[in-house]
Amino acid sequence: MTSLTAALFFLVGLHIPKAFTLLYGALVLCTWQVRQAQRPYLSSPPAYWRWSLLGLSLFGIVYVAIMLYWGFASPQGSGLLDCISALVLPAACFWIGLRLPALGRATTTKLLLAYGLGALLYVVAALFVARHPWWALDQIFPGEISTPWGVPQVVNVRSIEQNGILALSLLPSALLLAVKPAVPARAGAVVIGGASLLGLHAVLSLNGRIGFLALALALLPLFPVAWQSRQHWPKSLTAAGLGGIVLIGAVIGRHPSVQRLLAGGFCDERFGIYSGFLQQLAHGLWGGHRITFSTFLCDGTTPYGFGGGVERPLTMVHSVVLDIYNDAGFLPVVLLLSALLPALASIVRGFWNLSARGTWDWQWSVRWSWFVVLVTQWLFHPLLYGDGLLYYLSFLVLGLLAAEFALVYRKGNSERLPQSTLSA
Repeated sequence: MTSLTAALFFLVGLHIPKAFTLLYGALVLCTWQVRQAQRPYLSSPPAYWRWSLLGLSLFGIVYVAIMLYWGFASPQGSGLLDCISALVLPAACFWIGLRLPALGRATTTKLLLAYGLGALLYVVAALFVARHPWWALDQIFPGEISTPWGVPQVVNVRSIEQNGILALSLLPSALLLAVKPAVPARAGAVVIGGASLLGLHAVLSLNGRIGFLALALALLPLFPVAWQSRQHWPKSLTAAGLGGIVLIGAVIGRHPSVQRLLAGGFCDERFGIYSGFLQQLAHGLWGGHRITFSTFLCDGTTPYGFGGGVERPLTMVHSVVLDIYNDAGFLPVVLLLSALLPALASIVRGFWNLSARGTWDWQWSVRWSWFVVLVTQWLFHPLLYGDGLLYYLSFLVLGLLAAEFALVYRKGNSERLPQSTLSA
């Protein structure tokens, strides 16, 4: 049954037609497996779980209602399915995520990796289809790219980039597996490491920046881990790792997209958009796309507008929370943040404690990589509109992490994080 669930997550990551239907199927299957699992679980969950579930339920209701009021959503045709997803999935995914630890840590790791592998194959397939000829590996796509299947047939590159970022951010997990003497662990390191390099190629080909930020954050916990275990690392492995980093850095430095990034001085127009939007918050308390302002591109001389006033104005803030505010105002934002902030605080504290105590392993690294990718996507990408599948799945991942750390916090009692033979 676990293999079937992993297969569904893989297909969802592939973004095949009817992927949302498969997501619902995966959630139902996860719920059934949790009910059948014979594993210990929290007898007294943290109090904030109830408020988070209530807050996310209210968020879905209020958000959909306001979107319908402004005419940004439709209760007819495919719009009805979008409304149902926005209404149900945030709370449902979080609720299922809170119960997934009952399946065991190895099982949930498989589900996370299955989605990541499907997402990687999706972006690689998109590059294969969009390139002419297909073997032109140095061709980059700064604006739009063809999708390998489904609709729309052409999307903005930022709507597909995160599928490569997730694989790239798994590189630390490969490094932690590589230092283990067991053959299966080394084989896993090769597979995940190869996927990370493909993710790096995808990020470079799509002229992305967020991927490098996510990778840097994903690598952060390795420094205290490496320092604490430096006496046990083989010198040959250390030399090989440093040599590999130098080689990859040299290759990246010569890539056209990196040269373009360096030429632009690492400037990013998002921060000008955020600044202008935040200064106009009072004009959009109830949403409705009432906020308009003008700003400049990174050259400081080319103007462009947000919300109106110029031809083809920018319509998205490129931040999940701010985009929701622009659409539906402050009320759904308050409900969303009040529901998620307690979970986020618990998760950050849990990761910090793991790193400080030296109890970090490759499976925790997989979770940390997911977490930093979700954080960077929520902060710097209109994920709700760019990749709805990952947006809704992020609630499941946050629920999973909140529940796992709740179990870890109570480790002194009889309630422990469920393990299996694949746990590191």
